[in-house]
Amino acid sequence: MTSEFKIALADVESLYDIPEDDLIGDVLIPAMAVADHVRVGAGFFSSQCLAQIAPGLVSFLERSNGTIELLMSPSISDADRDALARGALSPQEAIRIAVDRLLEDASLSQHALVHHTLDCLAYLVAAKRLVVRFALMKQGMYHKKLWLLRSGATWAAVHGSGNATARGLLVNGEQMSVDRPWADGSASQARVTKLLARWDSQWANKSPHVLCIDLKDGLDVVARRHSGAAPPSIDDFWRAWHADHARGLEPPLPPGIDVAGPRLLTIPENVEWRTGKFGHQGHAVDAFLGNGSRGIFAIATGGGKTQTALIAAVHEQDRHKGPVFVLIIVPSAPLQRQWAEAVRGFGVEPFQPSTRSGPQRRGLLEEIRAGLSGRDPFTAVILCTQKLFTEDEGMRSFIAELPGEVLAVLVGDEVHNLGSAGFMAKAPHRFNVRLGLSATPSRQYDTDGTEALFEFFGSPVFEFTLRDAINAGCLTPYNYHVHEVELTEQEMAEYEDLTRQLQRKGFIGADDGKDFGHDAQVEHLLRKRRAVLEQAQAKIPALEHLLEMGGPENVARTLIYTSAKPVALTGPSQIHLVNSVLRRLGIRFHQYTNTETSSSGAAQYLERFSSGDYQALTSMKVLDEGVDIPQTDTAYLLASSTVRREWIQRRGRILRQSPGKRIAELHDFLVVPPRLDTTAARSVLKGELARAREFAGTAENEYDNDGPREIIAKYETAL
Repeated sequence: MTSEFKIALADVESLYDIPEDDLIGDVLIPAMAVADHVRVGAGFFSSQCLAQIAPGLVSFLERSNGTIELLMSPSISDADRDALARGALSPQEAIRIAVDRLLEDASLSQHALVHHTLDCLAYLVAAKRLVVRFALMKQGMYHKKLWLLRSGATWAAVHGSGNATARGLLVNGEQMSVDRPWADGSASQARVTKLLARWDSQWANKSPHVLCIDLKDGLDVVARRHSGAAPPSIDDFWRAWHADHARGLEPPLPPGIDVAGPRLLTIPENVEWRTGKFGHQGHAVDAFLGNGSRGIFAIATGGGKTQTALIAAVHEQDRHKGPVFVLIIVPSAPLQRQWAEAVRGFGVEPFQPSTRSGPQRRGLLEEIRAGLSGRDPFTAVILCTQKLFTEDEGMRSFIAELPGEVLAVLVGDEVHNLGSAGFMAKAPHRFNVRLGLSATPSRQYDTDGTEALFEFFGSPVFEFTLRDAINAGCLTPYNYHVHEVELTEQEMAEYEDLTRQLQRKGFIGADDGKDFGHDAQVEHLLRKRRAVLEQAQAKIPALEHLLEMGGPENVARTLIYTSAKPVALTGPSQIHLVNSVLRRLGIRFHQYTNTETSSSGAAQYLERFSSGDYQALTSMKVLDEGVDIPQTDTAYLLASSTVRREWIQRRGRILRQSPGKRIAELHDFLVVPPRLDTTAARSVLKGELARAREFAGTAENEYDNDGPREIIAKYETAL
């Protein structure tokens, strides 16, 4: 066939100017008719071009067992995509259709091919006579216009500006060159040799600039591509690959590749962060980048702190263009699980060393070290609790020893916790980028801790308040219901006695809510005094009355916060008393405390609550920070500490949006002294009113008749 091949191309021109010259009739059809292997590179491909080369294609298929290799960009029509999918995913159906429409006496019909190009495309793929791969670039798109045809060991090349489409071969003003090494000399031989070498490199995925993926993977890429969007890049493919891998789908690697490509964070296509109700996230990211990549986002619950932080991390990663290490420190295991889901949504499976033993953690860090050892883009994300970070010297050493080429990014969630002396003593100064997240970053009653925190992370660079979040539609509006409960004379006497003991110990300042930083005896007395207010006896019957009035059967999506303090006086703990009330009323509930969150069933309890299996959850502290259960629309605050941040966090649990949720209901129990004739009694009421003012200030029913402002005003007058 080699001699026939040379004869077929004996009289061709070296340059064809389309549409004046007949490239198809003079070159492609005659060469294909006697070739035994064909390679086509195309920036744009259309099945209609098969009709134009039908005589040569039919002869090629009948005379040889060779294949046509097609390497093209993902820019194809929906009709061609469906035809390719039919051939790849339903080969038997494609061949059945071919028998009916294309084949005559088991041979491809030239006439049928011209009229049924889509069926022909599907048939060629199904019969394994056409091997299709998609080419992705680092940037831009694969834009080749190339035909390589072989007979025996003899190659010819047709290349230039015309795509493998009907318009590219017949209509557009295009220019194509023809190289026949046996007739056109050494320069032609060099061009063909180079074109073949480049093809082999790209087809086998040995080119650093082109990623060649199989037909099925390419069809997935095409399906994900929005109309008018830029062509998908190599990084886009690997991000999608790692996202699928993280979900346990075990996607195959592209041909010739044994190790997955770089892990990179990417902003999901469906995320709106520059416009709409979350447009503030764009302003936050801009403020952070403009502040030298240091600072704190003071974004209210529901304002998307997590997502905003990850968007900022993507920007840092993309402008670094090298290895990136991201450490996200969280206060609790439930928050770590939520962050893991968020990071997976951005295309990277996070490492979670707190779920591993010591030796396993060391192995994990070595795996990360290997990934970060090169200069190519690679992003590793570690999620860990504050406790693990401060206790694991190996992790801190790993961070300190990161190569200089690695961009180190630190994200501190609920960053106010990191202002503690314990963290600041071991603060990791290796991080080039430091971002803190908190609705309330200042540490109440701890000026030194706040100052140290802002010195390390930077001061707040963007604020988005709870009122801002409600007005923007990020959070659900709420009603605030104040229920007055009076201390008994015994409780008041206990509170006053504890106050006198504290004064004798030299404690005369405000109670900062901390269980450390004071003399041990002072801390013990403070805990006992707080417990008197949190566990006031009148709260339990008041709660029971409210639940009965509303109808136990109507209780749903409800959180009940109870005291975490040791029992102030005699008797069972407050959470046990609440649980007894719920059992007595026949309300389905589950207790959710540190015991439950440390068990493997923690996520299951929240899921059953979200689905309605449980009408209520009773909790002490573990739902304070960031746990996302958006269906919740009612909360009873039996226990509120003196720490403003805890009030805000507990309110935030019921304000997240959920389908069908229009307004949330917050029930607060205002502790009232039986008399106001002592400094201690007036101090109690002032502290309770401070919380009530905070909650009332953004409530929908703030100034309603018998609303929270009327109750607050009554007691303010009494003071």
